[in-house]
Amino acid sequence: MFGRFFHGQCSLSEAFWKYSFLGLFCITGITRILMIGLKQTVGYDVNYLRAVWDNISILSMNSNAFAWMCFYTASFLAVIVYSVICIVGMYNTYKEYEKSKALAIIAMLFVWGMIFTSIKLSMY
Repeated sequence: MFGRFFHGQCSLSEAFWKYSFLGLFCITGITRILMIGLKQTVGYDVNYLRAVWDNISILSMNSNAFAWMCFYTASFLAVIVYSVICIVGMYNTYKEYEKSKALAIIAMLFVWGMIFTSIKLSMY
C-alpha cells in the first residue's frame, strides 16, 4: 500500500489527499490525543524533559505517567518517520507526474506546510 506511494507509482491526487493529507491528519490527531493524556497525567507540566525526569526515576516513578510518556514518544517518532515517507513519496510522485509541473510543485509546497504544521501540533 505505502510502497506504491513511496515509489511514486500512484496519481498525484491520491498521493496528496489519501497518503499525505489524510495520513498526516490521522497520525497528528492520535499524537495530540496522547499528548493531552500525558499532560493530564503529569499535571500540565510545561516542560517535557522535566516531566520525563520526574517520572523516570525508580524511586518516584508514576507508572501511569510513564506509560503515557512512552506512547506519546512513540507516536511523535511515528509522525517524524511518516513525514519523511511523505516527503520522499511526494517527490517521487512529482518526478513521475507529467501533466502539470506547476500543480505538482504546489502540491509539494502544501505537503511541506502540512508536515510543518503536523510536527508543530505534535510537540509537547
